[in-house]
Amino acid sequence: MASIERLLRRAALLVIASSLLGPGVVFLDAAVRRPPPWSGPEAYLAGFHWIQVIPPLLGFPLLIGFLLFVAGAGRLDAVRGGRVDQVPVLLLSGVYASLVSFNYIANAWYVPHAADPGAVSVLSMANPRSLCWAIEMVAYGLLGAVTWLVAPTFREEAAIAFLLRANGVVSVASAVVTLFDLAWVQTPAGLAFYAGWNLLVVAIMVLVARRFPVRAGVVASGPSGDA
Repeated sequence: MASIERLLRRAALLVIASSLLGPGVVFLDAAVRRPPPWSGPEAYLAGFHWIQVIPPLLGFPLLIGFLLFVAGAGRLDAVRGGRVDQVPVLLLSGVYASLVSFNYIANAWYVPHAADPGAVSVLSMANPRSLCWAIEMVAYGLLGAVTWLVAPTFREEAAIAFLLRANGVVSVASAVVTLFDLAWVQTPAGLAFYAGWNLLVVAIMVLVARRFPVRAGVVASGPSGDA
């Protein structure tokens, strides 16, 4: 059981760090460098700065942290009696990882060097109508469905289970909104949602890290003391 606690704690710390650093770089860049709003691929490439590669690169540790959390939750669920059907959890997690990895690769490796302005317009997340924004919102909607599905694993940790379900509702709802208005993600409401979602994720993972400290040889227990 100690290995499960260690896995969940490490996953939580990785997600926390990535959730704070990625948006931190975005907002710091906006405050210091003040890049102009999207006006086209040519202007974007002309004003491109290397710091814009950092947020998509930080998406990879965020992705890994979420996958480690799902893996840890699956192992914990097995110990606690198998309350969750792991098949949809694994399938949705795999689709999420595939979709969001494409976004991070496109924006960190391809867009800065693209010779085709049309491709930059389609893929750059500086463009609020980018294909990658549609992919991003659908991907994190799928992750929200995963957090909803794994919530019963944490029945003994009521606050964690509640916030996992809340993330599921919020993430799926945001994907549905994007179906009708792709550009909303870079409106003031969309930016507020972005900040709020990161805070929600951090809150979940702080609770996970506190609930599952690394204690070699100690079995995590529920309120009754049962393993």
